[in-house]
Amino acid sequence: MSEILNAFLRNEAAILRYLTRFRVGAAAAQDLLQETFLRGFAAELKTDIKEPKAYLFQIAQKLVLESMRRDGRSPTLALEDCGGAEQLLDEDQAGAEEWLEGRRKLALFVRAVAELPPQCRKAFLLRRIDRLQFKQIANRMSISVSAVEKHVMTGLLKCNAYLREHGYDPRDLVGTVKSANVSSDDDTPGATTEAASSDE
Repeated sequence: MSEILNAFLRNEAAILRYLTRFRVGAAAAQDLLQETFLRGFAAELKTDIKEPKAYLFQIAQKLVLESMRRDGRSPTLALEDCGGAEQLLDEDQAGAEEWLEGRRKLALFVRAVAELPPQCRKAFLLRRIDRLQFKQIANRMSISVSAVEKHVMTGLLKCNAYLREHGYDPRDLVGTVKSANVSSDDDTPGATTEAASSDE
């Protein structure tokens, strides 16, 4: 099992509490929580993470501070108000059914991404996690833009197919895992998948 996924599942509620201490809205905190996991998972595919739990909290802090800067709020004051992340590193996790369901979905997504071919997985994650443009990904991977587009679309279709095989409609997982942008303007997994499927 992914060490990052394992650490995330064990500390999900604590990370969420940490994020809400920065006085962000509930919806924003959930988005930041999922982005925290996705960035951690993407990093784990590239290198070994020595302390996955601490690493996730570092990502969460970075994301929420970036969000606050965009909103014109003072990150320094927020850090002073909420205290250090170490205050919230507990193992006491609620067993609510919705948390368990969210964990199942994340575990499925991890397995779906892990099963992608290496080049496809890298392009997919650079697009979804790092939010790079196709041309930027092409330059980084030393391949053509059309090859990047193909890899990203393949990753999207394979992940959606994997989720369907395990009883989930990919559109139900948007809050947990947002599909890769196939165009610069459209981030709707259902529309993207239907359009792609019609060409098969």
